[in-house]
Amino acid sequence: MGASGVFRATMIETRTDVEAQGRRILVARDPRLSTCDALVQGLEPLIEDVELVEAYSVEAARSWAKGKPFDLCLVCLDLPPAPRGAAKLAKELCARNQRVVLITRSLRWLPAEDLELRALPWIVPEADPTSVLAFLQKEAAPVSSQPRTRAKTLPPVTARERPAANET
Repeated sequence: MGASGVFRATMIETRTDVEAQGRRILVARDPRLSTCDALVQGLEPLIEDVELVEAYSVEAARSWAKGKPFDLCLVCLDLPPAPRGAAKLAKELCARNQRVVLITRSLRWLPAEDLELRALPWIVPEADPTSVLAFLQKEAAPVSSQPRTRAKTLPPVTARERPAANET
């Protein structure tokens, strides 16, 4: 139901009564696609003291990022203009020392020479929402020193997911 999606977004965006110990998560994604719906909807009941902010454009995410910092930023590479808009947003958030996790099925959409983005952790949209909890830990490594590995809950890479020879 389209109206409920708008209502839910309004509720999330106006929820500012989270206590100081609460967690803030920014989810930048395309609302026209259902790609990240299950992941986002799974986060809400999973984390009790969370302020979940959904940004449906690069500009909206930038606006939210100008406020107080987020504990985690989930950036879907489907965010228009895909994937360049999302990639640029992810780099901007990293420059602000935000912890960023990409949501994508493959890194093949990122430029091969962009090692900063390729070093970011990433999860598939169908990932178990509990896989996000590891990224919320305060003692987790900062973005700049996170290893270039995928979340443990991801399935093994299949030949179809590997980039073509001309994409590496």
